[in-house]
Amino acid sequence: MRINFQNEFSKRLTTSLILIILLIGVFSIGNIGIYLMVMVLSFFSFSEIFKLSKSKVRLHYYITFLILLNFFITKSGLLNLFDHLVLIIFYTLSSLIIICSLFQKSNIHFSILGFLLNSTFFSIIYLISNQNLEYKLIFIIVTIISLCDVFAYLIGKRFGKSKIFPKISPNKTIEGYIGGAFCSLSFFSLIFLYLNLKDLNLILYVIIIIVASFLGDLYVSFFKRKLNIKDLGKIFPGHGGVLDRIDSWLFSFPLTFSILQFI
Repeated sequence: MRINFQNEFSKRLTTSLILIILLIGVFSIGNIGIYLMVMVLSFFSFSEIFKLSKSKVRLHYYITFLILLNFFITKSGLLNLFDHLVLIIFYTLSSLIIICSLFQKSNIHFSILGFLLNSTFFSIIYLISNQNLEYKLIFIIVTIISLCDVFAYLIGKRFGKSKIFPKISPNKTIEGYIGGAFCSLSFFSLIFLYLNLKDLNLILYVIIIIVASFLGDLYVSFFKRKLNIKDLGKIFPGHGGVLDRIDSWLFSFPLTFSILQFI
C-alpha cells in the first residue's frame, strides 16, 4: 500500500511541478498569457466533455473560437462597444450553445458542467479585463486552490480516517479537508500580516474560495460517479484530465466574479 502511495504521489508531484512552471510562464506574460491559458484549457476541457457526452457538436472548437473572437474584438475595438458588453454577448451565446448541445434527459449534468466551465472561463476573462485586478487576482486564486488541494491530499493520506462523502468521493476525508483548509488559510494569514494588511474581508474571501474549491471538486466527483469513471481524461499523469485538474475552479471564479459585483 505504501508503494502505491509513493508512486501516485511522485506522479502527482512531478505533474504539479510541471504545471507550476507553466503557470509561472503564463503569469510572466500577463493578461495575454491568461487569455492563452483560457483558450488552451477551454479546448482540452470541452474536448473531454465532447468525448464523454458523444455530442455531435464539437464544442472545443466553437467555444475556443468565441473566446479568441472576444479577444480580437475587445483589443481592436472593432464593434465600438464596451469590453464588458462584448464579453456578456459572447458568454450568453456560448452558454446557450453549450446547454442546448449537451442537454440529455438521462444526464443533465453534462449541460450543468459545461455551463459551469464556460462561466469559469469568462469569469477569468472578466477579472483580467478589470484594470485594478488584471492577472494578479487569478494568481492568488489559483495559489489558494492549489495549496488547499496539495495539503488536503497529503494530510488526508497520512491522517485521514473519516470519509466526508464516501459514495461520491471515497478518497476525501474530513481530516484532509480541514487540514488543507487550515494550512492554506494559515499561509495567507502570514502573508497578510507580513504585508501589514488590515482588511479582514480578505481573510473571509480566502475562506470562501477554499469552500468553493471544495464544492467544485465534489461536484465533478459526483459527475464521474454518475458516469462510473475514475478520471475525465488522461493528459496529466496522476491527475487525470484537464477537467480533473481544474474542477476546483468551477465555483471559485464565478463566485469571485459575483462578489466583485457587490464590492
